[in-house]
Amino acid sequence: MMWSKRALQMLVLPTFLVLISACSLTDPEDEGPSTQGDAETRTVEHAFGKTTVEGTPERIVSVGFREHDALLALGIQPVMVHQWYSEYSSGVGLWAEPYLDGDPPAIIPSSATDLPFEEIAAEEPDLIVGLDAGLDQQTYDRLSEVAPTIANPKDAAPYAVPYDQEMQMIGDAVDRDEEADQWVKDTEEAFTKARDEHTEFKGKTAAVGCPLENGGFALYPTTDPRGEFLSELGFTVPEEVDEAAADNYYAEISAENLSMFEDYDLLLVIDDCGAPTVDLNEHPTFKSLDIAKRGDYIYPAPASDALSHNTVLSVPYALDKLLPKIEDIVP
Repeated sequence: MMWSKRALQMLVLPTFLVLISACSLTDPEDEGPSTQGDAETRTVEHAFGKTTVEGTPERIVSVGFREHDALLALGIQPVMVHQWYSEYSSGVGLWAEPYLDGDPPAIIPSSATDLPFEEIAAEEPDLIVGLDAGLDQQTYDRLSEVAPTIANPKDAAPYAVPYDQEMQMIGDAVDRDEEADQWVKDTEEAFTKARDEHTEFKGKTAAVGCPLENGGFALYPTTDPRGEFLSELGFTVPEEVDEAAADNYYAEISAENLSMFEDYDLLLVIDDCGAPTVDLNEHPTFKSLDIAKRGDYIYPAPASDALSHNTVLSVPYALDKLLPKIEDIVP
């Protein structure tokens, strides 16, 4: 599934992100053997079975929308990436650009309706990562004919792999387990620090959503990276959101039922559901809700791209931009 998105205001990468990230990096030569096997052969389990990775991959294609963050964090520049947002000409988010080095990766544009198998094969990859690509069996099989391919874990839906699981799977595949674990630890500590400094968030209800062209709203459940982000901050995403989403990656709430989030303590509103939407001040239903009258929402939510990625690189960036806005609503 491909998404178009309104261009967001270009933001300046906070200095602390670079410092935190630099502290997380270790020399790949210091890495010990993988926990899945020796340094020559590793086996990674995922939704379509098991993939054996021989040696150390050097030419990696990232066909998902955010796996390139994990690779770049590990000091590996993929030879091809899948662009999520068209305004990012480098193919990666602002928070990840400092980790690009050398020749820029080839880009699968956000406008592509299908994966370009011939172009992928032309890059001569020795590993393809597609944890956030929504692969089906047929697509996975075709990619596997080109190179060993890893998909989303079987216990996580496409586009909804938790950042820690994604990081550890990719770290395992490229034989950099310890480095991946350190990145996960640093990210967990960033969330812990935010929770400790904002104990007022605990127990408050919050959701991330975006307005739809039909006048309704999409709300993201806790199984989605956006919902996960709020949970990690200590907020409670109401169970009704998860129930309404069911097996989908978001819950579609009709205009007639927007009172569902009437009493939420916080609503982060992003434009991530297709074509640009109307200004919420002009939304006939939303502006009549008490949550709108109280002003307990943020629109547009800053760094919403980073929030949607929810990776080890994007989390510190999103926290830096979002927390001051949230503090104004949840004192």
